Amino acid sequence: MPLDLLARLDPLRRIRCPFCFARFAAYELHMRCDSPTCETDYARQIDDPILSRVFQSPIRSPWWTDPPHDANRGIRRYLDMIVLPGSLTCPFCEQPTDRHLCPRCHQWLPDDAITGSSGHITVFGPQSVGKTTYLTVLLEEMGERVGPSRGWILEPLTEDVRNRFKHEYRDVTYGSGGVGVGGDSHGDFSRHSHQPTANLKLDRRVLQPFIFKLKRRDATGHPHLLSFSDMAGEDWEMDVQTLRREAGYLIREARGLLFLIDPLRLPQVARDPRLHLTEKERHVPPAEYKDDISKLAGFFPRTPSKVPLAICLNKIDRWGPLMAEGTTLHDVARSVPLGPPDRRLDQLVHEEVKSALRHWDQLSFLEHLAIDFPNHRFFACSALGDAAQEREDVPQPLPTPLLVDRPILWLLEQQKLITSR
Repeated sequence: MPLDLLARLDPLRRIRCPFCFARFAAYELHMRCDSPTCETDYARQIDDPILSRVFQSPIRSPWWTDPPHDANRGIRRYLDMIVLPGSLTCPFCEQPTDRHLCPRCHQWLPDDAITGSSGHITVFGPQSVGKTTYLTVLLEEMGERVGPSRGWILEPLTEDVRNRFKHEYRDVTYGSGGVGVGGDSHGDFSRHSHQPTANLKLDRRVLQPFIFKLKRRDATGHPHLLSFSDMAGEDWEMDVQTLRREAGYLIREARGLLFLIDPLRLPQVARDPRLHLTEKERHVPPAEYKDDISKLAGFFPRTPSKVPLAICLNKIDRWGPLMAEGTTLHDVARSVPLGPPDRRLDQLVHEEVKSALRHWDQLSFLEHLAIDFPNHRFFACSALGDAAQEREDVPQPLPTPLLVDRPILWLLEQQKLITSR
């Protein structure tokens, strides 16, 4: 539907694209035809250098020159800085269209992306820490349980986002049948472990964040937008220079960062005789989380950085039982009822995680954090809970997550997108 009149009367308003995080004036928006004729007829489409640059592959699409520079519009194009047009006529099929594109990445921007405010969270960390599984379970929990209990819901921004999340993320973690048992066209739609996220050189789609609308029951105006980015651990560990060059904006422009840590990659934890490692865990090299913080600082032109940073120790169901009995981390790992999660619980987890990291000889890591990212907080969670299985190539039961929402809720509070409870 066309932009409402109030939005059209403010063509100089700055917009922040939720896909590439570029900022530009509303009158700079490009247009694309959405008629079935132009969208399906390759001959009617033209070379799209912007999309081709984003995906590093030749792409054609039914777009045309941006409206302010379209000579065919004559003097009308100069009026765009006074009032935006409700729609434009496609020069190929002569049908009206109101589909707006970001002028920097040519992703379609629905009205909510143009008129609403946006937040952004990037999840990063080394390989095999469970980032993709964590993000999948997080979004499922936020949309089905945490959000509704707080009076808001998460809704995918577009059908493309909805389908990508469902087929490539949710169906893998929860099973395409939604209950973890049954059969698909191959006779099995039980959930399985995710494959490692493809690196940038293999799949440029890893740069495309998942964008959701945060809608409140009692809110007025347009909903907030939330972009969630999942960075490949292989790029982070093996090719950080390419990651910094091609996807550095996902961190530099982030309004919240989540650093996911796997304590099982620390030698002091892995050598504990009470812990039984899987074959995959035994072959993963030890982590250097101090170096990860140094890498992170390298994405910013200067430090200390003001961006809020949540550090979350994943897989608490595995390492939590190693903590002393009576501690909060031990009780959470054993699913001991602690009451509804709140700030008091978050503070206890924060202090106990810091103490555990000192015990695990991570003093240098803690000092780098304090100097380069003073606005940080520690969390602990498990995306799978006690449902984790030793073998990853067999069907898995459904997740029973532990505290997966706490770091994200803190980051959203820091961005003032939600209020604390």
